[in-house]
Amino acid sequence: MIPSIYNDKRFGINQADISKNALSIISRLHKNGFDAFIVGGGIRDLIKGLGPKDFDIVTNCEPEKIRGLFKNSRIIGRRFKLVHIAFPNEIVETTTFRSGINTDSESIEINDQGRIISDNIYGTQEEDAYRRDLTINSIYYNPITKEIIDYTDGVKDLKERRIRFIGDAEKRIIEDPVRILRAIRFAAKLNFTIDKAIADAIDNHKHQLLQVPQARLYEEVIKLFMSGHALNSYILLQKHGIFDLIFPHVKNSADNFDDFYKKAFAQTDDRVKIGKKLNIGFLYATLLWPAIFIKSNIGQKINFKKFYQIIASSIRKQQTITSIPRRFTSFIKDTWMHQIRFDRIGKKSISFTQNIRFRAAYDFYLLRETLEPSLSQKIKWWTEFKAANYDKKVRLINSFKKYGKK
Repeated sequence: MIPSIYNDKRFGINQADISKNALSIISRLHKNGFDAFIVGGGIRDLIKGLGPKDFDIVTNCEPEKIRGLFKNSRIIGRRFKLVHIAFPNEIVETTTFRSGINTDSESIEINDQGRIISDNIYGTQEEDAYRRDLTINSIYYNPITKEIIDYTDGVKDLKERRIRFIGDAEKRIIEDPVRILRAIRFAAKLNFTIDKAIADAIDNHKHQLLQVPQARLYEEVIKLFMSGHALNSYILLQKHGIFDLIFPHVKNSADNFDDFYKKAFAQTDDRVKIGKKLNIGFLYATLLWPAIFIKSNIGQKINFKKFYQIIASSIRKQQTITSIPRRFTSFIKDTWMHQIRFDRIGKKSISFTQNIRFRAAYDFYLLRETLEPSLSQKIKWWTEFKAANYDKKVRLINSFKKYGKK
């Protein structure tokens, strides 16, 4: 098929906005006789006038040869081999054109469920374009000739603000169910509409997400909720019946805890906007809180043994769906267990404010007010208490003990 070709001036693309490292890689590949292009999110966001976070490169140079040209690189991946070229401030992902216009090709290996499990046969740019999942991520840019190459009407879909798969939506999801989450993520990020064919295929095949390796689902969850569009992602996951599928700890939790989640994810997006760091442990503490809240009766007389058992079982259950690295599970547990200390005001409250986890526990306590409006007065007390000097902390504790309030 003959692609549509556009001059970059049509979209106001300025190469000063492109990573110098990516441009240098493309230049070296060209000098060594290979074709090379910026593909996917980098060119997509440039066309939309957004600031791309990274620039992926695709070429007809095979991984081993790329590795030979760039000593600062390494080959990674089993299912799809690709090359990471490392610079002091950036890693540029470089892949080779993949072969097979459709999954009937002998170039890929498919299991009994129709899922692609191996795909390391290389091909042409056209074949590579049709092997990608979304039309808007199948646009190529040659910074040498300043041409944009589009085989799949991706530019048109960008203009029409539409998320559309290349080829049959059901078949593409069966090949790789994670494409469900990718469609939702890009729709959330760009405020695009998901094509009806994709929406129908999601409804038919969403449960196949539970067959995806936990590590892959974990990575997708992080992208959904920690890239500045957590609230939109949550709304779309709920709309398509996926949120309770991935986080099934309390039946209909997305409905019963809707305000809690919306407040949490709006705050997450606000932090991204102002450049504040996000903590994966805090994200999961939020995502899994409904089970802890309902099963432990927190805020009432609590059974500590049962509380710890609920925490442990909730984390274990989630890890059967999306893995949670061990370095974050202790943070999650501490954030939850420290919630009890906000109800036990006394001399130890002073040392609590100096605890390494206090700030996260306090932020989570503030979030709980959405579910528990009765916490309002205590939250005001703790807000004043944490900012007070030692002498004032003592007075506040004594006052609380004497009057039961500020």
